Amino acid sequence: MLSYLITDPNYYIDFKTTLTNAIEKHSPSFICFRDKTSTSNAKLAIDIAKYYNIPILVNQYIDLLNLGFDGIHLTSNQLDLIDNFTQYITFASTHNVEEVLKAKNSDYITFSPIFQSKGRSGVGIEKLNEIANIKKEVFGLGGIVSDDEVKQIKSSQAIGFASIRYFLQ
Repeated sequence: MLSYLITDPNYYIDFKTTLTNAIEKHSPSFICFRDKTSTSNAKLAIDIAKYYNIPILVNQYIDLLNLGFDGIHLTSNQLDLIDNFTQYITFASTHNVEEVLKAKNSDYITFSPIFQSKGRSGVGIEKLNEIANIKKEVFGLGGIVSDDEVKQIKSSQAIGFASIRYFLQ
């Protein structure tokens, strides 16, 4: 099963150490640099990912692609832009069937929230399986904080899972 580590400055006090430890412990398939407050760690994230030979994407900030990112993770509000990035790995955030259909040309999608996360109810594994029948390249996201949730995703039709907090344990 594939795994997708998403960074978040709320959990990355010492960015280099936190990211390096997460990679060494969990060996993610992909990394997403996601920082809505600053781009100061973008180049460091790229360097770390390249050192470990892991594809790295930037979340939503198209103008940062030229720093050396391998791809982009588009928000659900950016789905109309997918076809502009065919030379890059593309992930798209989705939350409903309509968004999944709009993201059909992306390489991968995340679908969320699968489990309860940040006060939002999760849609569950059955819904994730329904989405996997529409777009096979789906990663479950949302509320994945332990091996219990990863095990449930593993038993689904999704090809992988994405998380912020799981990789910090």
